[in-house]
Amino acid sequence: MLRLGGHLLPAVRAASPLPAAASSLPLHRLFLYSTTPASQFVVEDYLTTSCGLTPEQARRASRYLPSLKSPDNPDAVRAFLAGIGVSKAEAAAAISRDPRVLRSEVDRTLTPCIAQLRDVGLSPPQISRLISIAPTILVKPRLIPRLAFYLSFLGSYDNLHTILSRGMYLLTQNLDRVVKPNMAFLRKSGLTDSDIVKLLLRAPHLLALETGRFKEIVACADMLGVPRSSAMFKHAIVAVYNISPGKINARSEFLKKALGCSEAELGIAIRKLPEVLNFSEGRVSRVVDFLKTEVGLDSKYIVHRPAVLCYSLPRRLMPRHYVLKTLKVKGLVEKDADFFAAVIPKEKVFSKRFLDPYKDSFPGLADAYAAACAGQVPVIQP
Repeated sequence: MLRLGGHLLPAVRAASPLPAAASSLPLHRLFLYSTTPASQFVVEDYLTTSCGLTPEQARRASRYLPSLKSPDNPDAVRAFLAGIGVSKAEAAAAISRDPRVLRSEVDRTLTPCIAQLRDVGLSPPQISRLISIAPTILVKPRLIPRLAFYLSFLGSYDNLHTILSRGMYLLTQNLDRVVKPNMAFLRKSGLTDSDIVKLLLRAPHLLALETGRFKEIVACADMLGVPRSSAMFKHAIVAVYNISPGKINARSEFLKKALGCSEAELGIAIRKLPEVLNFSEGRVSRVVDFLKTEVGLDSKYIVHRPAVLCYSLPRRLMPRHYVLKTLKVKGLVEKDADFFAAVIPKEKVFSKRFLDPYKDSFPGLADAYAAACAGQVPVIQP
């Protein structure tokens, strides 16, 4: 007998134990399991067991499916996607990005949508790839004309895929009111359509900015002193966009202090490599300190070769400095051999110039370089 509130209750026969798997369920899920029929449809379970989402993805996705009470429509959607060649992994990626896909109606929405995508020139494999990164196309087919515009302008599906893989914001903006006026402004500023394509690939959301802010960014790029006729002008636009016009002065002051250069000297570096404005302060400080204290370069050298700031300190600058310094110590290259000339070549070219010629005279050099690249800088033997 049990006592509750002073009243005796008859003993209750022990309920059948829950299956072992239920013991590991969260409390709210355990409550559902123990108080609802075995056929109860649980969205999170479906998303993990049937759709291939991780528990965390399923938790987030389930928020967008509050009215889903049955697997019938989701099963039909998944069967349709499989039927047009979408792999399980692609379908899982699509559902994770936009779970509303599972609420789509196959006949009224998905079938006509896929037909439209084929009409704009996409092949079945391209459609499958598109669905995995931009599933909202299936939820909002009205975006397809915009997609067709970008496909035509960019010249290839691969370019379109690159842009959409970084987000669909560009597709959400009005072409006639926002995007096309921004393109027209860039053309008036001296950029060709090829330049604009490269700009889009580097900063896909740039052309989706409201025209006022977009013009402010271009004007700020002008103020950096990069000529509009220069190939670097589009890089200057991207650099300003990434940092925002309001932070240019603060970043310029930091770079002058880090490099130990004047305003005019910094202008040289920016005109050669506008991206220098986007490098993190910690990275710039570490690289400049290494170049000055270990390599022995001065500010003027760095300012005129700002590309040296692009390279990884542990994986490129330090290992190649080790090789060049070692060759100088051994008397195998001139004492004034240029550091930058050793840094910029690709790996095969570097090996051909600085490692292969010394296989006989310095047989351990290539292994020492590999060790340096792995972070184990050997001691140079005189």
